[in-house]
Amino acid sequence: MAEIAIKGVAKRFGGFTALHQVDLAVADQEFMVLLGASGCGKTTLLRIVAGLETHSQGEVWIGGRRVDHLPPRDRGIAMVFQNYAVFPHLTVFENIAFGLRMKKLPQQEVERRVNRTAELMHIEQLLKRYSGQLSGGQRQRVAVARALAMEPDVILMDEPLSNLDALLRLEMRAELKGVLAASKTTTIYVTHDQVEAMSLADRIAVMHQGRIVQAASPVDVYRNPAAGFVG
Repeated sequence: MAEIAIKGVAKRFGGFTALHQVDLAVADQEFMVLLGASGCGKTTLLRIVAGLETHSQGEVWIGGRRVDHLPPRDRGIAMVFQNYAVFPHLTVFENIAFGLRMKKLPQQEVERRVNRTAELMHIEQLLKRYSGQLSGGQRQRVAVARALAMEPDVILMDEPLSNLDALLRLEMRAELKGVLAASKTTTIYVTHDQVEAMSLADRIAVMHQGRIVQAASPVDVYRNPAAGFVG
């Protein structure tokens, strides 16, 4: 079980409050999208859940365990960033295997996971190529495969499709939801794109000026927006 509970989380940068005592519950295997304009606090909240940013107050729980005192590697999470974050001098196989080798998994297990996730992301034919030779869409598939290969309880995704062209975004959207559902992971996905949020989410948490102003299904957010900037 990998439910996430964010309890009264606040973040202050000097005199500026980026997050105002945010509360959010994400169910096990739910696909939750944080939606809002640039500067609303959605990436800051994601980074706090990941352990890449410290909060000023509040608690973060994953799978019934309080994790805000733990380093990222001990939280059972994987992250996918908008800038792909793949190593151009490594092959696709070695990129996907990178975290597995850091965990010192047996070679047979490394190969099993790499091959399984490469197949899921339709990049089996690219495993021997260097990542620096790939297109943006292919590199983002590698980044998602690398995250899935860790078999995490939770995947956190920060605008992962924003650097892709419109056609590739459509293609990746169609695949991501199914792949993550098949992997039985809990997902928090950050985006400013309302169409993306509506097409991917089980629920959407709409953020504005450091607060969650609505958390509901895509249909409810569309039909009954909580504020004028929703919809």
